[in-house]
Amino acid sequence: MILRTMAKVGALAISLSLMGCLGETAQGQEGGALPDEGDFVLEYQEPENADHQPVYEALVESGFYDDVVTSLNDSFTLPQDIAIVFLDCGEENAYYSPNDATISMCYELIAYYVDAFYDEAQSDYAQEVINAAYFTFFHEVGHALVDQLALPVVGREEDAVDSFAAVLLLWQGEEEAAIAGIDQFSVDAEEEAEYEEMPYWDEHSLSEQRFYNMACLIYGSDPDWYAEWVSDDFLPESRAEGCEAEYAQADASWSALLQPYLK
Repeated sequence: MILRTMAKVGALAISLSLMGCLGETAQGQEGGALPDEGDFVLEYQEPENADHQPVYEALVESGFYDDVVTSLNDSFTLPQDIAIVFLDCGEENAYYSPNDATISMCYELIAYYVDAFYDEAQSDYAQEVINAAYFTFFHEVGHALVDQLALPVVGREEDAVDSFAAVLLLWQGEEEAAIAGIDQFSVDAEEEAEYEEMPYWDEHSLSEQRFYNMACLIYGSDPDWYAEWVSDDFLPESRAEGCEAEYAQADASWSALLQPYLK
């Protein structure tokens, strides 16, 4: 892995503090544009596949996502309930379904990333389970908010919610959780490199492109802190030059879009 710096994701620096973060970046706007008629509702389904039992138990026992969901509900007004379900899907995936307003977080995908990153000698298994899902969780929350709040998206929604996940995690001071997204895209890019034909038709950008986009946003949030990232084999200087402006644009855009829906 190019970057595997996640020891602990601040498991419990989770008071999203969204109102504080957005209040600093989006000035002069009033929240509460919608009546609050719903919540994010979390469910852990018992896995049918016994191999996923340790993942299920780590999620339930940690209470990590319970706290994250509580913070989301304390922060956003919603027009209806949005279910968040951790479950067996039969495939490595995570997705939001607008038909029933449900985010599905598949044990298969979490197990895949845990297998890719977990070092038994150096890692806490429960924390690795949390880390493996954290960036993807916010990516899917981004899809749900775009749908339920009718947020305008210019360009591909998949790219937009990658940006959403990165910006929200950076607002919270969860840089390592954002970096987990880079790690995931690195793993996925290695797998894509084995394809005989690249899926250029897919609604997602190629994983290697998502890798560079994520690296650029994180670097742009603090170029001095991440200065060592600028290199030919990680973030080329020609891309890094524009990253501070890219982050500022993403920060301002998500602030303006989300501010009206804060409690």
